[in-house]
Amino acid sequence: MEMWKLVFVLLSTCWPGWGIGQNTKAGVIRVEQNSVGLCSTFVQPYSSNYDCHEYSITTTDGFRLGVQRINTRSDLGQKGPVFFNHGVLSGGDTWVLNPPDQSDKSAAFILADAGYDVWIGNARTTRYSYGHENFTEQDAGSQAALAALSEGNLGDVMEKLALLAPVAYVSHAYTPIGVAAVNLHLDQVFEALGLHSFTTKTETGQHYVDLICKAANLACYEDLASAFTGINCCINNSRIGFYDKYETQATSTKNLIHLAQLYRADKFQKYDYGLVENMKRYNFITPPVYELFKVPTQNMMLAYGAMDALANLLDVERLKVELNPGYKYLFKPLYAHLDFILAYNLKEEVYDHIIEFFQN
Repeated sequence: MEMWKLVFVLLSTCWPGWGIGQNTKAGVIRVEQNSVGLCSTFVQPYSSNYDCHEYSITTTDGFRLGVQRINTRSDLGQKGPVFFNHGVLSGGDTWVLNPPDQSDKSAAFILADAGYDVWIGNARTTRYSYGHENFTEQDAGSQAALAALSEGNLGDVMEKLALLAPVAYVSHAYTPIGVAAVNLHLDQVFEALGLHSFTTKTETGQHYVDLICKAANLACYEDLASAFTGINCCINNSRIGFYDKYETQATSTKNLIHLAQLYRADKFQKYDYGLVENMKRYNFITPPVYELFKVPTQNMMLAYGAMDALANLLDVERLKVELNPGYKYLFKPLYAHLDFILAYNLKEEVYDHIIEFFQN
Protein backbone atom coordinates (compact mmCIF):
# COMPACT_ATOMS: atom_id res chain seq x y z
CA MET A 1 0.00 0.00 0.00
CA GLU A 2 1.32 3.43 -0.95
CA MET A 3 1.81 5.73 2.02
CA TRP A 4 0.42 9.28 1.88
CA LYS A 5 1.68 12.62 3.08
CA LEU A 6 -1.14 14.74 4.50
CA VAL A 7 -1.49 18.51 4.83
CA PHE A 8 -4.30 19.97 6.90
CA VAL A 9 -5.54 23.41 7.79
CA LEU A 10 -7.77 22.71 10.76
CA LEU A 11 -10.19 25.61 11.00
CA SER A 12 -12.36 23.22 12.96
CA THR A 13 -12.08 19.80 14.52
CA CYS A 14 -14.08 18.17 11.76
CA TRP A 15 -12.72 15.59 9.36
CA PRO A 16 -14.63 15.25 6.07
CA GLY A 17 -16.77 12.18 5.72
CA TRP A 18 -14.16 9.95 4.17
CA GLY A 19 -10.66 8.74 4.78
CA ILE A 20 -7.88 7.81 2.37
CA GLY A 21 -7.79 4.07 2.07
CA GLN A 22 -11.30 3.55 3.49
CA ASN A 23 -13.72 1.46 1.50
CA THR A 24 -16.48 3.33 -0.32
CA LYS A 25 -19.73 1.96 -1.65
CA ALA A 26 -19.14 2.97 -5.25
CA GLY A 27 -15.41 3.48 -5.31
CA VAL A 28 -13.60 6.26 -7.15
CA ILE A 29 -15.20 7.57 -10.36
CA ARG A 30 -13.50 9.86 -12.87
CA VAL A 31 -15.73 12.88 -13.51
CA GLU A 32 -15.94 14.60 -16.86
CA GLN A 33 -14.57 18.14 -16.75
CA ASN A 34 -17.18 20.90 -16.47
CA SER A 35 -17.01 24.67 -16.72
CA VAL A 36 -17.49 25.25 -12.98
CA GLY A 37 -15.25 22.50 -11.60
CA LEU A 38 -12.14 23.17 -9.57
CA CYS A 39 -9.85 21.93 -12.33
CA SER A 40 -11.45 23.98 -15.10
CA THR A 41 -11.70 27.10 -12.95
CA PHE A 42 -8.25 27.22 -11.36
CA VAL A 43 -5.92 24.81 -13.17
CA GLN A 44 -7.10 24.50 -16.79
CA PRO A 45 -5.85 28.01 -17.72
CA TYR A 46 -2.36 26.64 -17.02
CA SER A 47 -2.88 23.28 -18.75
CA SER A 48 0.41 23.56 -20.61
CA ASN A 49 2.15 23.04 -17.26
CA TYR A 50 -0.36 21.11 -15.13
CA ASP A 51 -2.60 18.11 -15.54
CA CYS A 52 -5.78 18.15 -13.41
CA HIS A 53 -8.53 15.54 -13.10
CA GLU A 54 -11.81 15.49 -11.18
CA TYR A 55 -13.02 12.43 -9.26
CA SER A 56 -16.11 11.56 -7.25
CA ILE A 57 -15.92 9.28 -4.23
CA THR A 58 -19.19 7.93 -2.83
CA THR A 59 -19.10 7.40 0.93
CA THR A 60 -20.85 4.55 2.70
CA ASP A 61 -23.65 6.95 3.67
CA GLY A 62 -24.22 8.08 0.11
CA PHE A 63 -22.38 11.39 -0.27
CA ARG A 64 -20.50 12.06 -3.50
CA LEU A 65 -17.34 13.90 -2.50
CA GLY A 66 -15.24 15.77 -5.02
CA VAL A 67 -11.52 15.00 -5.21
CA GLN A 68 -9.02 16.61 -7.58
CA ARG A 69 -5.62 15.35 -8.68
CA ILE A 70 -2.91 17.73 -9.91
CA ASN A 71 0.48 16.93 -11.45
CA THR A 72 2.96 18.90 -13.47
CA ARG A 73 3.26 17.62 -17.02
CA SER A 74 7.02 17.34 -16.62
CA ASP A 75 6.86 15.26 -13.42
CA LEU A 76 3.93 12.93 -12.71
CA GLY A 77 4.21 12.89 -8.94
CA GLN A 78 7.28 10.71 -8.62
CA LYS A 79 7.80 11.74 -4.99
CA GLY A 80 4.51 10.17 -3.97
CA PRO A 81 1.00 11.37 -3.09
CA VAL A 82 0.13 14.36 -0.91
CA PHE A 83 -3.44 14.89 0.28
CA PHE A 84 -4.67 18.43 1.09
CA ASN A 85 -7.63 18.83 3.42
CA HIS A 86 -9.38 22.16 3.98
CA GLY A 87 -11.06 23.57 7.09
CA VAL A 88 -14.57 24.69 7.98
CA LEU A 89 -16.29 27.38 5.85
CA SER A 90 -13.88 26.73 2.99
CA GLY A 91 -13.37 24.22 0.19
CA GLY A 92 -10.62 22.50 -1.72
CA ASP A 93 -10.13 25.58 -3.86
CA THR A 94 -8.33 27.27 -0.94
CA TRP A 95 -5.24 25.31 -2.05
CA VAL A 96 -5.31 26.73 -5.62
CA LEU A 97 -6.67 30.29 -5.26
CA ASN A 98 -3.34 31.92 -6.11
CA PRO A 99 -2.28 31.07 -9.70
CA PRO A 100 0.96 29.22 -10.46
CA ASP A 101 2.36 31.97 -12.67
CA GLN A 102 2.57 34.37 -9.71
CA SER A 103 5.22 34.58 -7.00
CA ASP A 104 2.56 33.91 -4.34
CA LYS A 105 1.37 30.66 -5.99
CA SER A 106 -0.85 28.41 -3.87
CA ALA A 107 0.24 25.33 -1.94
CA ALA A 108 -1.07 22.71 -4.39
CA PHE A 109 1.03 24.19 -7.19
CA ILE A 110 4.08 24.47 -4.92
CA LEU A 111 3.92 20.76 -4.04
CA ALA A 112 3.17 19.73 -7.63
CA ASP A 113 6.17 21.74 -8.81
CA ALA A 114 8.26 19.92 -6.20
CA GLY A 115 7.33 16.57 -7.80
CA TYR A 116 4.45 15.39 -5.63
CA ASP A 117 1.22 13.74 -6.74
CA VAL A 118 -1.24 16.27 -5.31
CA TRP A 119 -4.78 15.27 -4.27
CA ILE A 120 -7.32 17.77 -2.91
CA GLY A 121 -10.31 16.76 -0.80
CA ASN A 122 -13.67 18.52 -0.49
CA ALA A 123 -16.14 18.08 2.35
CA ARG A 124 -19.70 17.12 1.57
CA THR A 125 -21.23 20.60 1.88
CA THR A 126 -18.73 22.40 -0.35
CA ARG A 127 -18.96 23.71 -3.90
CA TYR A 128 -16.77 21.04 -5.48
CA SER A 129 -18.52 17.97 -4.11
CA TYR A 130 -21.49 16.36 -5.84
CA GLY A 131 -24.27 16.12 -3.29
CA HIS A 132 -25.99 12.93 -2.15
CA GLU A 133 -27.54 9.96 -3.90
CA ASN A 134 -30.96 10.61 -2.36
CA PHE A 135 -30.97 14.01 -0.65
CA THR A 136 -28.91 17.16 -0.47
CA GLU A 137 -28.10 18.07 3.13
CA GLN A 138 -26.76 16.10 6.08
CA ASP A 139 -24.53 16.66 9.07
CA ALA A 140 -20.87 15.88 8.48
CA GLY A 141 -20.55 14.01 11.77
CA SER A 142 -16.88 13.20 11.38
CA GLN A 143 -13.70 13.82 13.34
CA ALA A 144 -10.55 15.80 13.05
CA ALA A 145 -7.22 14.41 12.00
CA LEU A 146 -5.99 14.57 15.59
CA ALA A 147 -9.13 12.85 16.81
CA ALA A 148 -8.80 10.13 14.16
CA LEU A 149 -5.14 9.55 15.03
CA SER A 150 -5.91 9.39 18.75
CA GLU A 151 -8.24 6.49 17.99
CA GLY A 152 -5.74 4.57 15.89
CA ASN A 153 -6.98 5.62 12.45
CA LEU A 154 -4.98 6.87 9.44
CA GLY A 155 -1.67 5.52 10.73
CA ASP A 156 -1.58 2.64 8.26
CA VAL A 157 -1.85 4.96 5.24
CA MET A 158 -0.01 8.05 6.49
CA GLU A 159 3.71 8.58 6.04
CA LYS A 160 3.99 12.24 7.11
CA LEU A 161 1.46 14.74 8.50
CA ALA A 162 1.71 18.54 8.44
CA LEU A 163 -0.87 20.42 10.49
CA LEU A 164 -1.14 24.10 9.55
CA ALA A 165 -2.63 26.42 12.19
CA PRO A 166 -3.74 23.34 14.18
CA VAL A 167 -6.93 23.63 16.21
CA ALA A 168 -7.71 21.20 19.00
CA TYR A 169 -8.45 23.40 22.00
CA VAL A 170 -10.28 26.65 21.30
CA SER A 171 -10.85 28.12 24.77
CA HIS A 172 -8.47 31.02 24.09
CA ALA A 173 -9.69 31.72 20.55
CA TYR A 174 -10.41 35.41 20.15
CA THR A 175 -11.78 35.55 16.63
CA PRO A 176 -14.25 38.45 16.95
CA ILE A 177 -17.09 36.95 14.94
CA GLY A 178 -16.65 33.50 16.48
CA VAL A 179 -16.68 34.67 20.09
CA ALA A 180 -19.67 36.90 19.38
CA ALA A 181 -21.57 33.97 17.84
CA VAL A 182 -20.87 31.80 20.88
CA ASN A 183 -21.98 34.55 23.27
CA LEU A 184 -25.21 34.90 21.30
CA HIS A 185 -25.70 31.10 21.51
CA LEU A 186 -26.31 30.93 17.77
CA ASP A 187 -25.18 27.31 17.80
CA GLN A 188 -28.16 26.49 19.98
CA VAL A 189 -30.43 28.54 17.70
CA PHE A 190 -29.23 26.55 14.67
CA GLU A 191 -29.83 23.29 16.52
CA ALA A 192 -33.30 24.32 17.67
CA LEU A 193 -34.28 25.39 14.15
CA GLY A 194 -33.00 22.14 12.68
CA LEU A 195 -30.60 23.89 10.29
CA HIS A 196 -28.24 21.38 8.67
CA SER A 197 -25.83 23.72 6.90
CA PHE A 198 -24.63 27.30 7.08
CA THR A 199 -23.11 29.62 4.50
CA THR A 200 -22.48 33.35 4.40
CA LYS A 201 -23.39 33.42 0.70
CA THR A 202 -27.19 33.20 1.18
CA GLU A 203 -29.57 35.88 2.38
CA THR A 204 -30.22 33.88 5.55
CA GLY A 205 -26.51 33.41 6.22
CA GLN A 206 -25.83 37.11 5.66
CA HIS A 207 -28.64 37.92 8.09
CA TYR A 208 -26.92 35.88 10.82
CA VAL A 209 -23.55 37.48 10.05
CA ASP A 210 -25.16 40.93 10.27
CA LEU A 211 -26.72 39.98 13.60
CA ILE A 212 -23.37 38.82 15.01
CA CYS A 213 -21.48 41.84 13.75
CA LYS A 214 -24.05 44.31 15.06
CA ALA A 215 -24.06 42.66 18.49
CA ALA A 216 -20.25 42.78 18.65
CA ASN A 217 -19.98 46.22 17.04
CA LEU A 218 -17.87 44.80 14.20
CA ALA A 219 -17.48 46.25 10.72
CA CYS A 220 -17.39 42.72 9.35
CA TYR A 221 -17.89 43.35 5.66
CA GLU A 222 -14.99 45.79 5.58
CA ASP A 223 -12.71 42.87 6.45
CA LEU A 224 -14.69 39.66 6.88
CA ALA A 225 -11.56 37.50 6.80
CA SER A 226 -10.04 39.26 9.81
CA ALA A 227 -13.35 39.02 11.67
CA PHE A 228 -13.16 35.24 11.27
CA THR A 229 -9.44 34.59 11.65
CA GLY A 230 -7.60 37.57 13.10
CA ILE A 231 -5.43 40.09 11.28
CA ASN A 232 -3.33 38.37 8.63
CA CYS A 233 0.06 39.86 7.90
CA CYS A 234 0.93 38.74 4.44
CA ILE A 235 -2.10 38.46 2.15
CA ASN A 236 -2.16 40.36 -1.13
CA ASN A 237 -4.99 42.84 -0.47
CA SER A 238 -5.50 43.43 -4.18
CA ARG A 239 -6.86 39.86 -4.45
CA ILE A 240 -9.37 40.08 -1.59
CA GLY A 241 -12.24 40.61 -4.02
CA PHE A 242 -11.23 37.47 -5.93
CA TYR A 243 -11.05 35.43 -2.71
CA ASP A 244 -14.48 36.70 -1.63
CA LYS A 245 -15.93 35.40 -4.90
CA TYR A 246 -15.20 31.82 -3.84
CA GLU A 247 -15.02 31.90 -0.05
CA THR A 248 -16.60 31.29 2.35
CA GLN A 249 -18.36 28.01 1.52
CA ALA A 250 -21.10 26.05 3.20
CA THR A 251 -20.40 23.90 6.23
CA SER A 252 -22.49 21.60 8.37
CA THR A 253 -23.96 23.46 11.34
CA LYS A 254 -22.83 20.46 13.37
CA ASN A 255 -19.25 21.65 12.83
CA LEU A 256 -20.11 25.08 14.22
CA ILE A 257 -22.07 23.63 17.14
CA HIS A 258 -19.13 21.37 18.01
CA LEU A 259 -16.73 24.30 18.01
CA ALA A 260 -19.01 26.22 20.37
CA GLN A 261 -19.19 23.17 22.66
CA LEU A 262 -15.40 22.91 22.77
CA TYR A 263 -15.06 26.62 23.53
CA ARG A 264 -17.46 26.42 26.48
CA ALA A 265 -16.16 23.09 27.80
CA ASP A 266 -12.46 24.00 27.60
CA LYS A 267 -11.82 20.45 26.39
CA PHE A 268 -10.94 18.58 23.21
CA GLN A 269 -13.79 16.11 23.22
CA LYS A 270 -16.34 14.37 21.06
CA TYR A 271 -19.63 15.93 20.00
CA ASP A 272 -22.13 16.44 22.83
CA TYR A 273 -25.48 14.94 21.80
CA GLY A 274 -27.12 15.38 25.22
CA LEU A 275 -27.40 12.99 28.14
CA VAL A 276 -29.56 10.29 26.55
CA GLU A 277 -27.84 10.14 23.17
CA ASN A 278 -24.39 10.38 24.78
CA MET A 279 -25.19 7.23 26.78
CA LYS A 280 -26.25 5.43 23.59
CA ARG A 281 -23.16 6.46 21.64
CA TYR A 282 -20.44 6.69 24.29
CA ASN A 283 -21.79 4.87 27.37
CA PHE A 284 -21.19 8.12 29.26
CA ILE A 285 -23.52 11.02 29.98
CA THR A 286 -20.80 13.46 28.89
CA PRO A 287 -18.74 13.18 25.69
CA PRO A 288 -15.32 11.57 26.19
CA VAL A 289 -12.18 13.59 25.58
CA TYR A 290 -9.74 12.63 22.85
CA GLU A 291 -6.58 11.08 24.27
CA LEU A 292 -3.91 13.09 22.51
CA PHE A 293 -1.10 11.09 24.09
CA LYS A 294 -2.12 8.25 21.75
CA VAL A 295 -1.44 10.31 18.63
CA PRO A 296 1.72 9.10 16.83
CA THR A 297 4.00 12.13 16.56
CA GLN A 298 7.28 10.90 15.06
CA ASN A 299 6.22 11.92 11.53
CA MET A 300 4.23 15.04 12.38
CA MET A 301 4.89 18.75 11.89
CA LEU A 302 2.90 21.57 13.49
CA ALA A 303 3.05 25.00 11.84
CA TYR A 304 1.43 27.86 13.73
CA GLY A 305 1.48 31.64 14.06
CA ALA A 306 1.54 34.08 16.95
CA MET A 307 -1.22 36.25 15.50
CA ASP A 308 -3.74 33.46 14.87
CA ALA A 309 -7.10 34.26 16.48
CA LEU A 310 -8.43 30.72 15.91
CA ALA A 311 -5.41 28.57 16.71
CA ASN A 312 -4.42 30.79 19.61
CA LEU A 313 -0.86 30.45 20.83
CA LEU A 314 -1.95 29.34 24.33
CA ASP A 315 -4.20 26.64 22.89
CA VAL A 316 -1.46 25.39 20.53
CA GLU A 317 1.02 25.26 23.42
CA ARG A 318 -1.50 23.19 25.38
CA LEU A 319 -1.81 20.84 22.40
CA LYS A 320 1.99 20.51 22.21
CA VAL A 321 2.19 19.62 25.91
CA GLU A 322 -0.43 16.88 25.57
CA LEU A 323 1.14 15.32 22.49
CA ASN A 324 4.02 12.94 22.96
CA PRO A 325 7.48 14.27 22.03
CA GLY A 326 8.82 13.61 18.56
CA TYR A 327 6.93 16.09 16.39
CA LYS A 328 8.57 18.96 14.53
CA TYR A 329 7.19 22.47 14.67
CA LEU A 330 7.41 25.68 12.69
CA PHE A 331 6.54 28.93 14.47
CA LYS A 332 5.77 32.08 12.47
CA PRO A 333 5.62 35.18 14.72
CA LEU A 334 3.73 37.34 12.18
CA TYR A 335 1.31 34.79 10.73
CA ALA A 336 -2.42 34.55 11.44
CA HIS A 337 -4.75 31.79 10.28
CA LEU A 338 -5.22 32.59 6.58
CA ASP A 339 -1.56 33.41 6.08
CA PHE A 340 -0.90 29.65 6.08
CA ILE A 341 -3.06 29.39 2.94
CA LEU A 342 -2.75 32.69 1.10
CA ALA A 343 0.42 34.52 2.20
CA TYR A 344 2.49 36.01 -0.61
CA ASN A 345 5.66 34.59 1.02
CA LEU A 346 4.12 31.18 1.70
CA LYS A 347 6.66 29.13 -0.24
CA GLU A 348 9.73 30.50 1.52
CA GLU A 349 8.17 30.86 4.97
CA VAL A 350 6.23 27.59 5.15
CA TYR A 351 6.33 25.15 2.23
CA ASP A 352 10.07 24.97 1.73
CA HIS A 353 10.16 23.72 5.34
CA ILE A 354 7.30 21.29 4.78
CA ILE A 355 8.94 19.86 1.64
CA GLU A 356 12.18 19.42 3.56
CA PHE A 357 10.19 17.64 6.30
CA PHE A 358 8.49 15.39 3.74
CA GLN A 359 11.80 14.48 2.10
CA ASN A 360 13.74 13.92 5.31
